Amino acid sequence: MKFRFKFSKISLVAALALTGGAAVFAADDAVLDTIEVTSTSGGYNKVGEAKISTRNANQVKDILRDIPGVYVGGTNGMNQKIYMRGVSDRGLNITIDGAKQNGNTFHHNADLLIDPDLIKAVEVEAGAHSVVNGSGALGGSVAFKTVDASDLLEEGQDIGAKIKAGYTSNNEGFSQSAMLYGRAFDSLDLLAAFKHYGYGFSEAGNGKKTGGDGNDINYLFKVGYSFLDAHKISFSKEHMHYKGLYPMRAEFGSWLDGQLDNRKYERDTHTIKYTYKPGDLLELDVTGYHTKHQRIGSTSNGAKWGVETKGAKIGAKTKVNTGDFAHTLRYGFDYYMSENYVKPGNLTPEKVNNYSLYLEDAIKYGDLTVTPGVRYERHELKTYKGRAHNLSSYKYKFNEVSPALALDYEIGKGFGVFASYAKVFRGPDVMESMMAAGASRGRAYNWSVNDGLKATTGDAYEIGGRYKGELGESSSVNLVAKYFNTKYKNLILDNNAAGGVVGCPSGLPNTLCRVNTGGATIDGVELFARLNLAELGLTAGYTHQKVSYKDRVKNGASYLTSNVIGYRDQGDKYTFNAEYAFSSIDTLVGYNLIYFASKNTVSAGDDKNVKIPSYAVSDIYATYAPSSGKFKGLEINAGIYNLFNKAYASQAQRTADYTGDPNYVDWEPGRNFKVNVSYKF
Repeated sequence: MKFRFKFSKISLVAALALTGGAAVFAADDAVLDTIEVTSTSGGYNKVGEAKISTRNANQVKDILRDIPGVYVGGTNGMNQKIYMRGVSDRGLNITIDGAKQNGNTFHHNADLLIDPDLIKAVEVEAGAHSVVNGSGALGGSVAFKTVDASDLLEEGQDIGAKIKAGYTSNNEGFSQSAMLYGRAFDSLDLLAAFKHYGYGFSEAGNGKKTGGDGNDINYLFKVGYSFLDAHKISFSKEHMHYKGLYPMRAEFGSWLDGQLDNRKYERDTHTIKYTYKPGDLLELDVTGYHTKHQRIGSTSNGAKWGVETKGAKIGAKTKVNTGDFAHTLRYGFDYYMSENYVKPGNLTPEKVNNYSLYLEDAIKYGDLTVTPGVRYERHELKTYKGRAHNLSSYKYKFNEVSPALALDYEIGKGFGVFASYAKVFRGPDVMESMMAAGASRGRAYNWSVNDGLKATTGDAYEIGGRYKGELGESSSVNLVAKYFNTKYKNLILDNNAAGGVVGCPSGLPNTLCRVNTGGATIDGVELFARLNLAELGLTAGYTHQKVSYKDRVKNGASYLTSNVIGYRDQGDKYTFNAEYAFSSIDTLVGYNLIYFASKNTVSAGDDKNVKIPSYAVSDIYATYAPSSGKFKGLEINAGIYNLFNKAYASQAQRTADYTGDPNYVDWEPGRNFKVNVSYKF
């Protein structure tokens, strides 16, 4: 069940006291706006602004790691890869304010950089359940929403500002940020935000260096204009970059080999939005966007590798009643174009054009909701064949119809059950921009096409149950259990090899080509529990998953591995959070635990059984946010993270095989004290 709430400005502490920190809903004067019932019921798939603040979040992993089904690791933003139900971020639909993010620059780097301070909410959809989630969502979707002026202005306020400073002890990092926001003529709202974060290398619990030595800079500009009651148009520009000294292979601890690299990685997102919401018969949302991800390497004389994506989407919702049946129709059109580039030269750019139409109808009859849907997708990839300057163009074309069906039934007394099926589809993407340069490791490429290449498809199933009950005026319990099973076929590999790749039609050495690598079945269990007892909030989660590879393609002594299925299984993930709000002194204290069990696992690339070690990491934190008096507007967040200075490498991060060589392990930071102080006025 998805809930949308209208927020009033309340104390952060008061909000957390009611929710146990899992998601911020509302206080006494919150107004329930709409209710939408889907098969993804549970209430643990949203992250609010309060959680981001109380956790002193510097990176994406700080806010997503305790969501069931989601794995994020890595020591710096350059390698913060997101995995969901065994699928990497290249097989997810990740958006910022509706703008699709296709990073695909370098497989050792993350595909997404975003500053948590600019996020007001994150909506996570683990798995495929609906045709609305967008194209390419093999493992689910992540929607980041940035802050608006209306989120910060108090009632009756027309202009405001927020300043913030922070410190992280482990890497001696200092951050400074400022926001200015306002409203004019009751229709025009504006926001400008800027942040700088400078830091050095971190130190792991075993004394090893980790992370990077750099400077992060980001800014956000937004302007919105409302007119004629139901219309609004808005523009935004958001920019973030990392600049400094990092391992050349960001997820490996390779500085001991002298492989440090001065580099800059940047991302830009531009959006223009139009909304028209006159009533239940029509809610219209039109978005146009332009995103750019690029890596600038000093070792290559300032060469730039990047991917640009331009797109537009039209989404609409209509609510109608026909007798005893209530319908919520969602329908729309999506288009995006992605193109890789290498500068200077740009000898071999590739381009994807993707068009899709979708229709979904949530039909409610009594306590039963049935949601059928269908999505049509046209996917084209323009590429090349040949060698060096003797190239000719080639186009892959795919057409796919993807149905989906979800069921949701309210049994009564707080109990409910749900189930869903969805067909998933992903066509071949543009080649990683560093490969698209036409040379790698000092050798020229043969560009080979594969007439028999098939798009990746899959069948995603989910079944589960929930319970939500009220224990008193300000106490409640929420329980969710899910089982999922997804069967993938025709996983795609984009690769190059000195000796040629098995499956490349040419069979030539030094060949860049795309091949199907077999399939995989991923199944697992996700559990979530939340207990609110007045000022005390307790939250726990559990994730178990298993990947079984099928029909893998041998390449010498190893197997060809897909670009989107995770490197290997992780052990079972356990999370626990406890928060207590001292309302009389506007203070919240919290404890957070994440534990990964050890596991004997096989990588996607070989049959070697490797034991990945277990670890447990504890955090404690506190928030002071006065709700009244002369210090109203002040907020102090402080905490000690990795309290017991555990030396560990995240199971959610691709490290070098856990072979026992500590030089190639991306060790997570050891004990780290964080403090952030902000003031709104």
